Amino acid sequence: MSKRLSWKVKFSIVMVLLIIIIYGSNYLVLGDAEHIISYVWTHLGFIPVDILLVAFLLDEIIEKKEKEAMLEKLDMLMSTFFSEVGNDLISQLSSVNKYTANTENLKLIKNWDDKDYDAKLAELKSASIDFQADVPKEEREEFLENLRVFLASKREFIINLMTNPNLLEKEEFTGLITAILHLDEELEHRKDLALVQDADFGHLNGDMQRVYGKLVYEWVYYLKYLNKHYPYMIALIVRTNPFDADADVYVK
Repeated sequence: MSKRLSWKVKFSIVMVLLIIIIYGSNYLVLGDAEHIISYVWTHLGFIPVDILLVAFLLDEIIEKKEKEAMLEKLDMLMSTFFSEVGNDLISQLSSVNKYTANTENLKLIKNWDDKDYDAKLAELKSASIDFQADVPKEEREEFLENLRVFLASKREFIINLMTNPNLLEKEEFTGLITAILHLDEELEHRKDLALVQDADFGHLNGDMQRVYGKLVYEWVYYLKYLNKHYPYMIALIVRTNPFDADADVYVK
């Protein structure tokens, strides 16, 4: 018999003896066996009710805690995503975006609080962000080739993210990963990017706009998470802000 099982047996014997002593002394002093039986019977009837309530409450609490812990891990996973893919992709797309008005205030994130983040997230969710790749025809091939090479180099990393079943809990982030994979596939199938004409570039622009809108939203969400839980980590993000041309990683 294991030590743990032996301890449980000894504890159970002691508790049974205490029950016998308590109810036995009650009978010896008061001599009312009917009252003791009624009391025990009444309380036995409440045991299933107690178990039912505790089971449901505990299950709800445990499920909530497990979900919070899982979402916490996913939020931390976003840190890896932006370090590996997101920040560079934002920089590449932002550098050719014709419309910058919607992202102009993202230069000021170092002064934001939770209300500012919530307001920006609500704005981004209510309306798709304006994006149009403003690239001269003679530079399109080079731009698309650089984007294709970058996405191809990150393909394995992105696919590994998709294999995480917990990502289904984060619909917006899953949508972003899917949009990136689609853009990667579109570029990969075009073996000769010199053949991309205006109509085809317009189609690719739509795919880039989808990625860019979701990417900016997740970036703001990620910064809100860091600002709340890991404020020391957000300092580097501010110094490398892809929306601020004057951002400098060196502390001054």
